[in-house]
Amino acid sequence: MKNLLTLAFALYLFPLFAQHAATVKHLNGQSVSTYALQKTIARLVDSARIAGLQVAIINNHKTVWTSSFGFKDVENQKPLNDSTVMYAASLTKPVSAYIFLRLADRGIFKLDQPVHTYLKKPIAEYPKWKDLAEDTVSFNLITPRMLLAHRSGLPVLRQLYGNKASLIARPGQKFYYSNEGINLLGFMIEEYTGKPLELIAQEEVFGPLQMAGTGMIWQKPFESNFSYAYFKDGKKYGSERRQSSRAAGSMSTTARDYARFYLQLMASKGLSKASLQQMLSAQIAVTSKRGFGSLKDSLTHENDAIKLAWGLGIGLFQSPYGKAFFHTGHGDANQNYAVAFPEKGIAVVLLSNSENFESVSAQIVKACIGDTYSPFKWLGHLDR
Repeated sequence: MKNLLTLAFALYLFPLFAQHAATVKHLNGQSVSTYALQKTIARLVDSARIAGLQVAIINNHKTVWTSSFGFKDVENQKPLNDSTVMYAASLTKPVSAYIFLRLADRGIFKLDQPVHTYLKKPIAEYPKWKDLAEDTVSFNLITPRMLLAHRSGLPVLRQLYGNKASLIARPGQKFYYSNEGINLLGFMIEEYTGKPLELIAQEEVFGPLQMAGTGMIWQKPFESNFSYAYFKDGKKYGSERRQSSRAAGSMSTTARDYARFYLQLMASKGLSKASLQQMLSAQIAVTSKRGFGSLKDSLTHENDAIKLAWGLGIGLFQSPYGKAFFHTGHGDANQNYAVAFPEKGIAVVLLSNSENFESVSAQIVKACIGDTYSPFKWLGHLDR
């Protein structure tokens, strides 16, 4: 009995110790001391004046190291820790894509069935989406696949287009990164199922993956350990506490929790083989200098070597270490990045509460897993 209790206790503690490994493996196979890594990241956080940062590193398809740097509340010098809830911003999008595909696997939705067929009323009768009725013929062409691959023709944000959600391109023709498109997908899911997205997310993702520090909307338990966010000059932005679901970016999470979601994708779990293959296959090549803004129509060959593309709800590129998937998360004062190399079993999740993160994101990713292929220039991080 004593031996059994000892074994049980050891198995209980193993995940805790596993997240504080003495070394982590880089993509090139070299091992790096986590003591040295801790010092390197701390130096980058300090030099860039990042208020706070959470890190989760995956090796061999396991989360082997997590750590936190800086503060969740700078004014009161409250340190950030691995359980502090952070604003995920657009890291929400891959989760929303995963939710849709799980529902599609059960026959509730189809990728190529027009969105309007899932709505209870004509699009003109929904106040938030009535602008799409200006070109009903084009709107009726939009499918969930187009929304997930950012080729629906919807703008990134309606606020940048006179607060209108009108189409800026014919559906299916161009890659325009679009929050509005993913939010329309979330609205469609809620409208057709009759269930709030936050409940569906809990049922399909957060509950099964034991992501206790994650919610599609703000949860009361988060109040005990959450992070404020800070602008470049160090002034407090505040905290994002979304009260309504937005498929494009309302989620709050921790790096450790989000690593659980990435591990699910890396292990090809949770979706049918066909759905996972669709999610992580190029739906459209990305040949623009940026996904939105003034450079969205400017073409470049800078990313030809890595074959930059978009799958269903997630970015894709190729490297000498195999195919990779990635996503960024950019809020008003929260900046995040996550990238995975499934063939190597290696990934990193970075969540920050600072507008200064993107200025050193490439250096931190390189220090963590040796990745020098992520498209940081395309993301605009190298301009900061």
